[in-house]
Amino acid sequence: MRTLSASRSDFTAKAEPPHDRRVGRVLPARLPALLVVLLLLLLAGGAAACSQPTDAQPFAGQCTPFEVVTFRPADDARDVPTNTPIDLIFSDYPDPDSVGKPGLLLTTGVYWHVGTYSVDLISKRVRFQTAGALRPFLSYTVNVSSAIRSLQGCATTNQQRSFETGAGIAGGSGSDTTPPTALAAVLPLFARSCGGSGCHRQSADDGGGCLENPAAGLSLCDADAFGALVGVPSREVGSLLRVQPDDSSRSFLLRKLLPASTGEGAAAPPIPTTPGHRDPPGEVLPPEDLRLVANWIDSGANP
Repeated sequence: MRTLSASRSDFTAKAEPPHDRRVGRVLPARLPALLVVLLLLLLAGGAAACSQPTDAQPFAGQCTPFEVVTFRPADDARDVPTNTPIDLIFSDYPDPDSVGKPGLLLTTGVYWHVGTYSVDLISKRVRFQTAGALRPFLSYTVNVSSAIRSLQGCATTNQQRSFETGAGIAGGSGSDTTPPTALAAVLPLFARSCGGSGCHRQSADDGGGCLENPAAGLSLCDADAFGALVGVPSREVGSLLRVQPDDSSRSFLLRKLLPASTGEGAAAPPIPTTPGHRDPPGEVLPPEDLRLVANWIDSGANP
């Protein structure tokens, strides 16, 4: 997943000296609650997070719980490789525009660490990757605040988790290393899922070519798909491009394919902020097809 934004600080994150392994390693107490609240309010600039969907949301109503269901590293984990990213898996789709500081901070004492944030909508994951390796044998605290919201507009809860690093890095970089996906790998998916009368290209039985009047004016035949998708504003949500290269979480194409967390099977609507029906009609695309589309976008959406 490509970087969405960078966390910046006016000072370099301060790290304490490594623990002496001969006298053991001790996880210090987490930041006092009042100190954390003051820090988050300072970074937020006084802005308050939404707790109810706004009128702009297509799915009005009360907020369903929006919680972190998995922390990686786990709470109180020891010997964590120093190149490990911070991953939060949520119960619903996180809004990438709400991700950053003060929503997610990695701290040592009263200092926070700079790095990059990314969102993977398919797994409902928020990732923070520090700018460099963490210090060995040092304790860190992951601070999550209600500034992080779901696409429905619902805020998560304030919470903290701590872990301690080990001697050094693990094999690999700790970041995603998925090979780039070419458009040629995605076109067969369009051919089998988006073809037919009233769709975005001819059916395979009719040759799979371009339609004179494709649905919503969007032609996904082999000759037109790239020019119709990449860098083109969505008709339904003008603030999104159909495909935003390097950022599947802000690409309308992927959002149109994903089912709402509250839906099941063929009747599942699209995720919040996505008007109309989910595409393609019928059963949700299998995970490997969704991942194929996301990988193509996140690797640059090249022709």
